[in-house]
Order: sequence, then structure tokens, then C-alpha cells
Amino acid sequence: MLVEASELIKSYKNRTWQNNIIILDASWYLPNQNRNAFAEYKNTHIPHALYFDIDKVCDIDSDLPHTVPTESQFENNMEELGINNKSHIIIYSRDGIGTSPRAWWLCKLFGHQNVSILNGGLKAWLEIYGPDSKNMPKVTKSIYKAKQNKDLLATHKAITDSLNSNEYQIVDARSIGRFKGIEDEPRPGLRKGHIPNSINIPFNFFIDKNGYFLKKNEIIKILKSNKFNFNKTTIPTCGSGVTACVLGFALELIGKNNWQVYDGSWSEWGSMEENLIEL
Repeated sequence: MLVEASELIKSYKNRTWQNNIIILDASWYLPNQNRNAFAEYKNTHIPHALYFDIDKVCDIDSDLPHTVPTESQFENNMEELGINNKSHIIIYSRDGIGTSPRAWWLCKLFGHQNVSILNGGLKAWLEIYGPDSKNMPKVTKSIYKAKQNKDLLATHKAITDSLNSNEYQIVDARSIGRFKGIEDEPRPGLRKGHIPNSINIPFNFFIDKNGYFLKKNEIIKILKSNKFNFNKTTIPTCGSGVTACVLGFALELIGKNNWQVYDGSWSEWGSMEENLIEL
């Protein structure tokens, strides 16, 4: 699941990553961060890496931000990137783990078997003097077949149903301030607060100051200290389904497989007046 920069650079130097390895830059930023991820990618990326645009690998007909695409949309996106079902996909973000788990989850959601995250991201690669490039790789269109695993996806109905069930645990990966409703939402028009009965474990709790995922025992310790119930099916949520995937990846890393991301997250729940909220 996690690939270290030291492992990846060996493949690069030995030219073994030409054997169906696809590197994807999946960097993405909130609207209020005033950063252009694609412009940064064009300026500096790992050689041969392609840009995975979270705002384009989505359902273009949805009013919500970067909603999960249909199977046919995802197939088209992967084919345009030259990815086939046997490709080993390695995903990174610029500043560390960042938003790479969202791309990882999408690949996993649509049945891709061999997908990993570069621990520490582009930053880790450059720290060991991995080469960088401004060249835009040429892509040969591929053939790709997707099959959505609905067990990894929670809908709005699943959330409303969970409010009357003791089988589910909703975990909000937003900041403590946003969870408590004392911090402004980055998207205008959203109410403040959180989904009733959910608990708050911010996504950055699982990432160290240098942008690396914590070790498994440290992840388990954080979960235990935040009243996490290991026996329930977990539904990670966040602002728009991006950082919730950090929690999903952390759970998969420790071997807890009964989890599903609420894709609509607070962008959907907080915008619907009929939904109950807590502060």
C-alpha cells in the first residue's frame, strides 16, 4: 500500500518501473488555498508522472464537488491516462501524503488491484535527490474496464439510515474547529457543525510533520485515544470526500476493512436544510 521513495528510486535507476508502472500526481487544494495544482505539476514532477485531476475524474453532471464518476466516466479517465487493469499505479501529492488517498480510493472503488501511495510524496522523492522534470509525458490511450465496489461508498441515504443504527460509526476528518462549528467552511453557503452522533478525528492526526503516514501502532493508538470503535463499520467523512480517504487508507493500513467513504460529505450534508446537524 505504501511505497517509500527509496524503493521507487531503485526502480527508476534500474529502469524496472517501465514494466507497467504508472506514476500519478494527484495533488489538489481547497479553493481558499490559492494554489494551482496542475501549474505546479507542469513546473515540477517525477519524470514520466501524469497528472490525476480530482476535479475531472468525477461525475461531471453532479452539482457537488468532484463526486464519484460513473463506471464509464472512470474508464474513460483511465484510458486517457494510458492506464490498463494490470498497471501498478503509484500516487503522490506534492507536499506529503496530501490528497493522494483520494485518488487511491477512487482506483480501489473501481476495482483496480495494484495501487499504492508514495509515502512522503514528491517532497520525499526530492529529499533523496530523485530527479524532477517539466516534460509532459506522451500517453498512448489504453483499454480499461471498471467495476464499482459499492461496499466502499456511503451515500446520503446510508448516512440517514446510520443515524438509527448502532452498526455504524461516522468519523469526521475535518479540523476540530470546523467539526465544532467555530471555524468558517471554505465553501460559501454551507452551514456549520457536523453530522449527528459522529466523532472527530482530523485527517492530519495520521500524518507526521514531514508528510509521512504514521506507523501502524501509532495509528491504532490515535484511534483508541479518540473513542474509535473497532467493531463497527466506519464511515469516514470530511468536507468534500477528499481527506476522508486519508482515514480510509489508515484503516486499510491497519487491517480494518469494513469502512466506506461518504463521498458527498459536508458539502452535501451541510447544504441540505432538512438534514439534522450538531455543534
